[in-house]
Amino acid sequence: MGSDLIFKGDYYESIPYSDYLRRQEAPEASFDIRDWGAEPGTLSTEALQRALDEAGKTSGRVLVSGGEYISGSISIPSGVTLFVEKGSVLKAASDPALFSTAFITVRDQKNVTITGGGTINGQGELFVYPPHEKPLLEPLGYTRLQVPPIDPMGYPEGTTRFAYRERIRYAEDKYNEGKPNLSRPSYMLWIRGSENVRVSNIVLRDSFSWTVCIDSSRDVSVEDIVIDNNRHVANTDGIDIMGSERVKVSHSFISTADDGLCIKAPLKEGHDSITMEDLPMKGASDIEISDCTVLTVMNAFKIGTETYHDISRVRVHGCRFLLPDIFPGSVSGISIESADGSRVSDVLIEDIEMYRVQCPLFISLNRRNKFGEGKEGSIENIRIRDIRATEAEIPSVITGLPGMRLKDIEIDRLDVRYVDNDADVNIVRYENYDEYPECNALGDVPAYGVYARHVDGLTLRSLNAEGRPSETRELLVLEDVTRAQVPDRCS
Repeated sequence: MGSDLIFKGDYYESIPYSDYLRRQEAPEASFDIRDWGAEPGTLSTEALQRALDEAGKTSGRVLVSGGEYISGSISIPSGVTLFVEKGSVLKAASDPALFSTAFITVRDQKNVTITGGGTINGQGELFVYPPHEKPLLEPLGYTRLQVPPIDPMGYPEGTTRFAYRERIRYAEDKYNEGKPNLSRPSYMLWIRGSENVRVSNIVLRDSFSWTVCIDSSRDVSVEDIVIDNNRHVANTDGIDIMGSERVKVSHSFISTADDGLCIKAPLKEGHDSITMEDLPMKGASDIEISDCTVLTVMNAFKIGTETYHDISRVRVHGCRFLLPDIFPGSVSGISIESADGSRVSDVLIEDIEMYRVQCPLFISLNRRNKFGEGKEGSIENIRIRDIRATEAEIPSVITGLPGMRLKDIEIDRLDVRYVDNDADVNIVRYENYDEYPECNALGDVPAYGVYARHVDGLTLRSLNAEGRPSETRELLVLEDVTRAQVPDRCS
């Protein structure tokens, strides 16, 4: 199912692999999986796990070399290096029954490394239904947002949201066609309750769901990797950081269908609601993301949406967010959300280039309360500077709720150039109290540059926006904003 239905535009064809990957020499004194019974082209789960378990006794190195090996779920013990040699592949089996929560798990372990220059392939198309439409390779020619409250699938037809939703490959019966839901693992690589884990110099290809999940862990680094997913397989987030601290992601290329770089802090840690009572941390903090390129039809960088515990001390800098070859553009470049009671604070985002991202900046505080606790969250002390976006389509939106204000938002040097297409503008002032927050879920807003409301403390410096020639809205509109410092004139 799906593997024979790969279309032009599903994958990005110009990934500069040589800029991110290097050739590494195979480690000495390694546990070669072939010595434990693995054979290229065959199901080798048991051989792989035996090699990993033996290596765990001596903090050894497990070598995947000499071809393509098929496997179900495997777990990496403490002290082990999994080395997938360049030119070799560790491929997920096609039978969902061979998997538990993840393809590769690092759970309750320390000092684990995944590297080598080779490829880990999840065969994601095998776990989803074919899409309704092929990838869109030409511009729509217009921007049309839905009038809220929003339909999750993008109806009515003709909206920007519908244009990309009908091209997504779902594992569920999203179109009510009487199909059974398909089974698939939750993660390709799940780092859970672990410390000192390093992922570097590896290709993660064709994930079936979240690609890398760093869950309730600390001291994790991801660098020099390429994520090359089908950009129409649903839920294939690139890197998710959940309830973790001291995490660094750097110099990586992410091409995927869902959020590229995402920070979350849900009530129950674990995508599948698995809990660990003895885990000391709950919130997410001390996270740095730098020098990453993200191509996605959804959000390039996002805080949210699962936001129960607090998220703080986040820095993102020197990144590129774009979608150059399929349409519509990415939903948003920067999205900061608190929807379930989280206090999101002390965030610095700077030096970001965007191309064909629909909405450059979306900051949203609401009370969806997915976890039923009735908490009211907050977003405060957010600094954003040196953002350059070209061929944008949707204004930047900064919004709290009446009685739930954002606090101390600072934006310095926001430069936006709009695509010259038709915009069917239908201005609404919709307060999104409890629905899923997304920039295209609010309808059209009264400004074409920045629309801010329900904010206590907004500093805006150097806003430059070149709108469509037909634009009639104001560049900047503030509603229910106190302690505002904005330039007398914006260009």
